[in-house]
Amino acid sequence: MTRLRTLLALACLAFALGVAPAIAQESPPGGTPAVVVEEEAPVATEPAWTFRFMVPAVLAMSGLVLAIAVIGYGVRLRGRYRVVR
Repeated sequence: MTRLRTLLALACLAFALGVAPAIAQESPPGGTPAVVVEEEAPVATEPAWTFRFMVPAVLAMSGLVLAIAVIGYGVRLRGRYRVVR
């Protein structure tokens, strides 16, 4: 199994160092691209409804569950032990 992992790691390394740069296309020196894409100002988008409504709801519910768990633990702990005087 170790030999297989080593062989796979070496094959990935060889691909990354040798084959991948050979596949990449480079523009010729002094050449211009076929299509010029102009940079536009980023448009401010409104967050999705899932982010606006579900995330706060899940956070509130998880806080409520945590509070109930802590209170329940305290109640069970008090009921377990009796003080003898």
